[in-house]
Amino acid sequence: HSTAKVPIASPGARRFGWPDRIPDPGSVRDGEWLIGIGMAAALRGNFTVNAEARVSVLPDGRAVVETDMTDIGTGTYTILAQVAGEMLGLPIDRVEVRLGDSDLPASAGSGGSYGAGSAGSAVALACEDILAELGRRMNAAPDELRLRDGCVHAGARTVSLADLLRDGEPIVAHGKAGPGKESQRTSQASHGAQFAEVAVNAVTGEVRVRRLLGVFDIGRVLNAKTARSQLIGGMAWALAYALTEDGIVDPRTGRFVNPDFGEYHVAVNADVPAIEAFFVEEIDDSANPVGAKGVGELGIAGAGAAIVNAVYNATGVRVRDMPVTVDKLLPGLPPI
Repeated sequence: HSTAKVPIASPGARRFGWPDRIPDPGSVRDGEWLIGIGMAAALRGNFTVNAEARVSVLPDGRAVVETDMTDIGTGTYTILAQVAGEMLGLPIDRVEVRLGDSDLPASAGSGGSYGAGSAGSAVALACEDILAELGRRMNAAPDELRLRDGCVHAGARTVSLADLLRDGEPIVAHGKAGPGKESQRTSQASHGAQFAEVAVNAVTGEVRVRRLLGVFDIGRVLNAKTARSQLIGGMAWALAYALTEDGIVDPRTGRFVNPDFGEYHVAVNADVPAIEAFFVEEIDDSANPVGAKGVGELGIAGAGAAIVNAVYNATGVRVRDMPVTVDKLLPGLPPI
């Protein structure tokens, strides 16, 4: 596997209070509510797909990143600026990111949990070439260089970018990332452990999720805020498919009878009073050049199973086809 060094379930179990659980189903009550907890493993394949990026360093000390990657609210602008800024030693406000134009270098789309890792790797590879060129011009090793305030620093030497770029032309490099030999030698995946606490009404069969907690290994965390937001969103999504989302088809006509959000119920923030996502960070050099693994869909994996396991712990009723609805629970609920 691409990583199997860092325990994931143990820190999650401690945070959640798993060691204090009562494993016997139907043993914990709060009035007419049956209380249960459950957990499940999370795993989502990690893929590096073909992605290209162009990075330019300008004489005024700014950098420009260009790729036809898109940002649909996942934070691509910020993450690519962070990657370039860190590689080149520039503050993020000195990096301009241009996305979404088909004239720009072809890159991965926003989907499949491979966007940041693939496009970010292309940017990193382009930055490596820029540092190599700057090092050649300064007769210094690339890892000795730092860009700051429009200058290149190498040890005690400082040279302005304007002097290094005497002709006024930027230094431009093209990075291309894609599946490598590591993807053939190792099983590439992001990992996690999901925990859930539910309350099931012993009279009505209503299920309420009280807590969700997930601990995840996504390799290098490029941006903790955007990564955590995506994980929390995925966990809420998993709650919906575990408890409410179901496309009902009329067998006579073949048409969906719940074709709108008034009848097809998706989860909202209020459906999860407490939801937490934590990282167990391990930079995975076998994943891709930036050491980051997919996060976008990992939050969905395992969360639904943890909820269903918690329902079983609360009631003793094992539901094997989601969503968990009242009609599947009521016949097997223990007496009040």
